[in-house]
Amino acid sequence: MKHNTNLTQLCTILILTISMVTIVFASNESFSLSLPGCKKTCGNVKIPYPFGISNSSIPNHGPCFLDPWYNLTCENNTKLVWGNLQVSNISVIEGQLELLFFVSSNCGNGNGIYNQSILGINDGRFSISPSENKFLTVGCNSIGYLRSTYGNETFYTGCLTICNGTRNRIENGTCSGIGCCQVDIPPMMRNITVQSSNYLDLNESLGCSNSFVVKKGFYNFSVSHLDNFPNKMLPLILDWSVGSKNCSASKIEDGYACKKNSDCIDVDIGYQCKCKEGYEGNPYHPDGCKGNFLHLLLNINLFM
Repeated sequence: MKHNTNLTQLCTILILTISMVTIVFASNESFSLSLPGCKKTCGNVKIPYPFGISNSSIPNHGPCFLDPWYNLTCENNTKLVWGNLQVSNISVIEGQLELLFFVSSNCGNGNGIYNQSILGINDGRFSISPSENKFLTVGCNSIGYLRSTYGNETFYTGCLTICNGTRNRIENGTCSGIGCCQVDIPPMMRNITVQSSNYLDLNESLGCSNSFVVKKGFYNFSVSHLDNFPNKMLPLILDWSVGSKNCSASKIEDGYACKKNSDCIDVDIGYQCKCKEGYEGNPYHPDGCKGNFLHLLLNINLFM
């Protein structure tokens, strides 16, 4: 009898597990990233709320985005655009937006000649990610500047490259100041200007100077890039939030963005929403987060 009881319990657990897995797969497919009647993808990029494109196709449902700063455009159904920059990924889990941004390239000679690329972010909920990006300058005898202005504050960082008349000591894959230099991104950078310039060395023919903000690990320096830099644009990461105040201040205001089964997390640029442990989905979506495999497993254990 004991053997039959154990076998019955084992079969019951197996049936419950199979049912649970089926429920999980069904629930995963039902997770709503975008609002009803809104475009879910553009090209191969998913568009999760609070981001969206234009208005819902359902009458009286309003815009697909939280506010105009999260409004995107889908060009030719293939290219997702934020402002005038292409979007390659949006993460609600990490609170990050991946964009393609211009390389500042200057092939002039001498002091005072420079070229620049500008990214304007006038909203406090977006900033250049200090943990996910680097600032680099590639060239012989080149100076690169990264300037940020927001409110009444302006600050700079940058780096200098030197070739010292020869390229024999420059190695592919290194960026230590000879032909290529790099520095960390300071926190809270918003409106940025990337500026590149050459400085005059009478003993050396100057090539081009290239300065850029780039996603960590994406760019790999090659000595050949000193003569022919291969990129006009490179990916960078923006941190984003849904409000310029912290969680305590935002929870008591209208428009608080964290929905059912989610937690509020304070970040440098405001607050973000995360699904509670045991839940997954889009914490900004009106449907909130839903129970995942771990949550269902705990429920079954309690039932048993």
